[in-house]
Amino acid sequence: MSSVLIGLLLGASLGSFLNVCIYRIPRNISLVNPSRSFCPNCLRQIPWYENVPVFGWFLLRGRCSQCGQPISFRYPVVELLTAVLYAVCAAIVPFPTFLSLWIFFSLLIIATFVDLEFLVIPDVVSKSGIVAGIVLSLITPGLHHTVSRLGAVTQSVVGCLSGAALLLLIGVLGRLAFGRHRIQMIGSAPFRFEILSENDAQIVINEESFQWQEYLSRKRDKIVVRVEDATLNGKLYKDCVFTFFYDRLTTPRLTLPLEEVTNLTGHAESIILPREAMGLGDVKLIAAIGAFTGWQGVLFTIAAASVFGSVYGLGVAAARRREWSSKVPFGPFLALGSIVWVLGGRDAVFQFFGVY
Repeated sequence: MSSVLIGLLLGASLGSFLNVCIYRIPRNISLVNPSRSFCPNCLRQIPWYENVPVFGWFLLRGRCSQCGQPISFRYPVVELLTAVLYAVCAAIVPFPTFLSLWIFFSLLIIATFVDLEFLVIPDVVSKSGIVAGIVLSLITPGLHHTVSRLGAVTQSVVGCLSGAALLLLIGVLGRLAFGRHRIQMIGSAPFRFEILSENDAQIVINEESFQWQEYLSRKRDKIVVRVEDATLNGKLYKDCVFTFFYDRLTTPRLTLPLEEVTNLTGHAESIILPREAMGLGDVKLIAAIGAFTGWQGVLFTIAAASVFGSVYGLGVAAARRREWSSKVPFGPFLALGSIVWVLGGRDAVFQFFGVY
């Protein structure tokens, strides 16, 4: 019982630090400077008595005490989630194995909430997870339900490599089968082209943006727009196709470097977008998961994540709460699947197949 209580209290406290990681890592802000948490709006450093895990957010009524701007509800959610996972893990997993799983869960929480907000899983999280999984398998072989350190490390490495290979294969096959996504307008819709920075641009259709950094990750990737009419640098085009690459625009009359596109507006009938079945961030994350769970955990995690993702996608589609071009991050479902495996899924599967 004492370990459960320690897990609850320590999890809530460390959940506060995980919130710092979730906010700072994708924004390239140091984790140690500034050393204390601060309000993202007014930059005021938060005193310790306002930063009490879970309860602090409710005492402040979800707002900064100085500027009054809202504080994301993510903060108490992450702290409470970390506390619950730590406590449950301590209750059902022997010491010292649950200490290694606490580290695993912490990495999964960071990856999940960053992916939910930015649709990216930071390399520092997934690569740290791969290294930690292998090292902790050596220190606590109970992660792989064995007393052999060599056997545990072997299972960790095999899980890491098999997870990455399997998800890469799924990604390649998915790209071959579903590599393009066509969006057909009802009639036509107003569109415009904008250069955002030296390395990024976007097409905006009906005020929904399609950014280069999101869709054009390779030189061969392209965005194809069927236009009803368009004005390009003062010249009128009708009923034709514009093809956008990361550095140029191809029209029926000419090819222009993007920096020479000073004005482009018109009406679009359809847009075809390149589509990835699986991002490399997901591949690195499943490699980290495999380092902690072995190849059996990888198979269960990918299968469970696919089910969770499908249920979620069908649910939000039925509720009509998604834009027609919006992406669903897969990382959170991988994290959920691996947690289910660790906290009971493995035993359920082995019992079902009569493996002891």
